[in-house]
Amino acid sequence: MDNFRWIRPNINLKCFIKDGEYNVILHNSGDLVSDFKYYAEQFYAGAENLMAYLLNEASSKGDIAKLDLWYFAIVYLYRQSLELLLKSTLFQYIVNFEDRKIAIGSIRHDLAQGLELLLNSIPEAKESQEHEGVIWLKSFFEDISRVDRESDMFRYPFGNNMKVLFEKQTHISLVATQTNMQTAFYILKDINKKGCSFIGNHIVYDPKLIIEGGAYYEQSVVGYKYAERKFYPYFSSYEEAAKHLENEIKQNHNSALFLPMCYLFRNAVELGLKRIILEDSHVPYDEAMKKLKRKKHSLVSLWNSISVEIANYANAPDDDTTLIDTNKYIHEFHNFDQESDIFRYPVNKKLLTYFGDGQTFDMLNVAGCFHELCNFLDAVDGMLSEIKQVELEMMYEYESEMHSEMNYYNDY
Repeated sequence: MDNFRWIRPNINLKCFIKDGEYNVILHNSGDLVSDFKYYAEQFYAGAENLMAYLLNEASSKGDIAKLDLWYFAIVYLYRQSLELLLKSTLFQYIVNFEDRKIAIGSIRHDLAQGLELLLNSIPEAKESQEHEGVIWLKSFFEDISRVDRESDMFRYPFGNNMKVLFEKQTHISLVATQTNMQTAFYILKDINKKGCSFIGNHIVYDPKLIIEGGAYYEQSVVGYKYAERKFYPYFSSYEEAAKHLENEIKQNHNSALFLPMCYLFRNAVELGLKRIILEDSHVPYDEAMKKLKRKKHSLVSLWNSISVEIANYANAPDDDTTLIDTNKYIHEFHNFDQESDIFRYPVNKKLLTYFGDGQTFDMLNVAGCFHELCNFLDAVDGMLSEIKQVELEMMYEYESEMHSEMNYYNDY
């Protein structure tokens, strides 16, 4: 087992050794067709790696925790790969810069709307509307958009309207999930490469995102009532999946896993901060919800909402620099990725290219910094939740004593 990772002084995300064995260069060309396709392949590789682990090692060991919890992170990676590949294909037919901005702004994350726009943009697609691959893909994307139109239901425990995805316990087939994601990716890849006239035959299951059933140790069981609207399943899913990809990079030097690993860690940090604010802090619930909605993806704003309370309850020695060092981590990650998009898209919302000049990273250095911050946030959650539990028990004892005294005086 690796040594426990913890916050260190002087974080530096951009630190790397010349010719280091874990160096990777992020360099986007500015060609949106190729850049979006490249990102799509990275996210797909991440999802496939994680799913292969679940259906082989975790399944054979009966590791229920991983089978259940990793589901959210894996489905997000698959879904993101489809969105990226869809947009890459769309940019083959929409080439004007302003038209591309309008198209991206209108479809946002809606796969069904994006596919409809794509099919209307491909000349030969009109003759291919009855192809079973096109019909299947349209139905599958419509189902995804029905469940997750804004691409947030697998990233957060609830949407802006407080809607939860799974209102009851659901046994989901991981085999069917993987197969349908592979089917969609292969069909879309055929369209991306050859157009609608050359779609292969990949269909196995009905075009549904969530298919129940399957062998017991090939299922993900989600929707526990006690965990409804709780951050733990999502934080754990993203953190543990990211740590697995970190280990894969360490063992196999697989640079294709770097971007998905970074995004999983980045979302875990955001989830960890939001969990502390909503579930552990003494901020009233309604006010905490307003903070979450207002501050969105801003790590610095989320941290500033809770850092004083953490410091007050930590009761650390005067020479302890952990909170000062943590503040540096938060600002480093925030300044690098303020909109939570630099690891999942090759461009920003204005279609301006990220890493256009190329930038070198030490994959394990970046992973380690994320890993350490996630461990800190998890520890803070444990500390504050224990304090709140003690306070509740003290309040209960106080109320019980007051009730007993009132009964005593009432007897007279």
